[in-house]
Amino acid sequence: MASQERADGSGTRTLGAASVSLAASIGFILLSGAYLKRSLVRPVRQAREMADRVAGGDLTVRMPESGSGEIGGLQRSFNRMADSLEASQKELRQAADDLAASRARVIAAADKTRRRIERDLHDGTQQRLISLALQLRAAQASVPPEHRNLVEQWSRTSEGLIEVIDGLREISCRLHPTMLERGGLGPALRVLARRATTPVEVNVGVRGRLPEQVEAAVYYVVSETLTNAARHALTSVVQVDVDVHDDVVRLLVRHDGAGAADSSSGTWLIGLIDRVEAAGGRLEITSPPGRGTTLAGTIPVRPGGRA
Repeated sequence: MASQERADGSGTRTLGAASVSLAASIGFILLSGAYLKRSLVRPVRQAREMADRVAGGDLTVRMPESGSGEIGGLQRSFNRMADSLEASQKELRQAADDLAASRARVIAAADKTRRRIERDLHDGTQQRLISLALQLRAAQASVPPEHRNLVEQWSRTSEGLIEVIDGLREISCRLHPTMLERGGLGPALRVLARRATTPVEVNVGVRGRLPEQVEAAVYYVVSETLTNAARHALTSVVQVDVDVHDDVVRLLVRHDGAGAADSSSGTWLIGLIDRVEAAGGRLEITSPPGRGTTLAGTIPVRPGGRA
């Protein structure tokens, strides 16, 4: 019995020691798991979340550099990458702003040159030709009737001068539309429609005057589209719609011509896109082959606005 009691006591002590050892092992495992979660899993998960935010366009996120070893190196590398990306983004935005401003200055300078050439033609060359035509008519009236051949020759010369004057007026209008400067967008577009060789339907829902740059952009989009449609598109009718909604000019020019207009091949569309974008707007071209062409533009009325 004594031997049995000693065996039972020894087993109890062994079981107690094993229980304590097991509890200590479990505690160590739990503490190790908590440590690994805090020092490894959590920083890695945080790095993944931060990387997702950077991929979504938020370049202001940074990781706390509280880790050590490889985790600390990962945090520091991530922050350096974010700093570099943010600096590059700022440089790209500044370059884009500088490019837009430069393009606007180029277009404004071109318009100023157009205006000066138009005035020189109107006040100089055109007026001189009109004076010569009047002098020729007066000289023609003073020729005796027996010099009929001379009268007919001078008459043909006078008619040729009138045609030259009409051609100069057309060139002057294309260089700089005086009607746009004097009367505004609606009257200028209606004059374009009357002069076009293709039927044009114009609907202008604009009250009052718009900024000069906006009016010029809309006018030249319509003008160049009409010219191209008359030359190449085999168009039966051109529809022009212009209105203003929420301080944004909305322009829609469409025709049922040949289509297949491509803005990437250095065509006339490039200049129109540049002009509209220089005014802060956007111009989208849809031109499937054989199904006509549509130009849809939006331009903010206020400087610095977004279309």
